[in-house]
Order: sequence, then C-alpha cells, then structure tokens
Amino acid sequence: MNKPVVLVHGAWHGPWCWGRVTPYLDAADIRWVAPDLPSVLAASEGANQTEDDIAVRDALDGLSGSEEAILLGHSRGGTVITEAGTHDRVGHLVYLAAFLGLANEDTTPYVSAGLGKCLDVHDDGTTTVKSELGKAVFYNGHNDADFAWAAQQLRPQSHKPFAGQSELAWQTKPSTYVVCNYDNALPAEGQRKMAARATTSVEWDTDHSPFVYRPELVAELLISLSVGG
Repeated sequence: MNKPVVLVHGAWHGPWCWGRVTPYLDAADIRWVAPDLPSVLAASEGANQTEDDIAVRDALDGLSGSEEAILLGHSRGGTVITEAGTHDRVGHLVYLAAFLGLANEDTTPYVSAGLGKCLDVHDDGTTTVKSELGKAVFYNGHNDADFAWAAQQLRPQSHKPFAGQSELAWQTKPSTYVVCNYDNALPAEGQRKMAARATTSVEWDTDHSPFVYRPELVAELLISLSVGG
C-alpha cells in the first residue's frame, strides 16, 4: 500500500494551502492528512510550538495502516516536523522552503528583510501579513487571482512558536529539502545551507508558495516518495 502523507503548513497559513495538491494525492490513491497548527488556529491564546508538535503527533497517531509516513513541512512548518518527525511512524521528512535547523539555532539569518517589513505586530502577541506587501514576499511568482485566493485565507500567527529545537528528526531520518530559487521570504542561498544537512535536495524555479500555483510539483515529489520511496 502507498505510504501516507502528512502536510504541515507554515506561519499564517492553514490546511487550506494544500487544497490544490491533495486532489493529485487522491488520484494516486495516497492517504493524507493536513493538521491545523494551534499556533495559528489559536494564535491569540498563545499556543506555541509544543501544541503544534502535539497536533502533528496526533495526526500521525491517527493514520490507518502501518506504513511509514512522509512528513512534509513548509516554511515554519519545518521547525515543527523537525521535532514531531521523531515519531515512530515517520519514515521520510520533506522540507519545502522550510527551516531545517540545528538545536537552538538562530533562524534570523535565513529570513529576508522583506518578510519583516510585510508583517503587522499586534499587542496580543501575534503578527499578521500586510495584504499589500504579502504578494511580493510569499507569492511573487503568482498571478493576482491566485494571490487573492490565498491572501483572503491568511490568519494571525503567534510569536511563541519561534523557539530552538529540542529534537532533531533529520539527524536520524532520511530527508529531502526543496530549495525554491525565487523565494523572497527565505532566500535560496540560506535554503541551500540548510539543504546541505538533508539527505537529498532538489531545486525548483518557484517562489515561496509553490503549493498554490505549481501544486503538481509538490504532488509529484510526494507521489514519488509514497509509491516508489
């Protein structure tokens, strides 16, 4: 049976961001789940990386069958899968333009100056993406219609998840890093430094969010790992 896939979204996003990828997985008869991370879902309540880790582990616990799972994290989702990926059910990690960090590593050098400028900081400890600036950072390769579809679904993100790693799944599990060459959020040069830590890496000529305008790329990688990995 094909290996199941768990899709972990990044900051300000949600399970909705995989909506154009999952039809390909369905067509390939691949089971999948996309948990809603509490650091976004309950951002104003101060949910942090601990809750995110639990949410992903719960999703892994709920998978049917016994096949090893493929765990994909996008952007900040990389910090989540780095910890949750130590779960016994995980067989392969995929970092999609994601943080693949060392223990307690400062991730600031990997972030573009533009990303900080496109955020509004709120008194409740959350940030939101400025709609007028988000396209240039996260969706610079998208047309206006695709960006508008995504922008209306972005949500507040709690500050608290951005902490050092206590467990590093990529040190014991095989991993694939996807470098997005035209990424204006996490520039490709920094991604390549993190990708050097992974088992294998690939490079795509996309922006930070290929799951919206190039979903077939994401799906093809996951299908190859699920069916033939």
